[in-house]
Amino acid sequence: MRPIPINEGGGLVAAPIRQAQLRTSGALWTKAQKIALYIEQGVIASDDTRIVAISASRFGDYVAERPLPLIMTTLFPIGDAYITIDRATGDVVEEGFHTAPLIDRARNPIPRTAFLDERFADVSGVIWSRVGLGNMSRGGRPITYVHNPLAHVPLPTNWGVWDREFVAAPNGDGWEASDILAPTDVAEAQR
Repeated sequence: MRPIPINEGGGLVAAPIRQAQLRTSGALWTKAQKIALYIEQGVIASDDTRIVAISASRFGDYVAERPLPLIMTTLFPIGDAYITIDRATGDVVEEGFHTAPLIDRARNPIPRTAFLDERFADVSGVIWSRVGLGNMSRGGRPITYVHNPLAHVPLPTNWGVWDREFVAAPNGDGWEASDILAPTDVAEAQR
């Protein structure tokens, strides 16, 4: 069901971001386990590229694509966006994302570090989209590919027909991810 605008009797509610992250992390875990089984059974060869597809499903209307697609906050320890403004000048002093290594849930939290964890190295990457049955337009719901930096068999960059393509690389003690298909001025702003 689509949200109802306030001027049509709707109200404000928090977007179910955590629930969407739990859904995507569960889907990735299940698919990674299947890939491991298929490799063990010889269904997937050791040198085959292994891509999984995950959609936002029922959360497609609630999760944003910008500044980052939701899947990035499941695969890497990326939390909420922040911006720091100089009160005197109004200038943006700093912007970025808080580090968030876990997704909270009732039992035990789920790590947001799948693509920094060797247990997921059999997965070459994830195709992500907010598109679902009944809302197939890619205009507002682009298709994104996220490379696994630890993949045993990585997919070459710039290979697919997706709208956004994220590559993570070591940067000092951490990692830096960028959309390599973004126009140069946008890519520079992401850094």
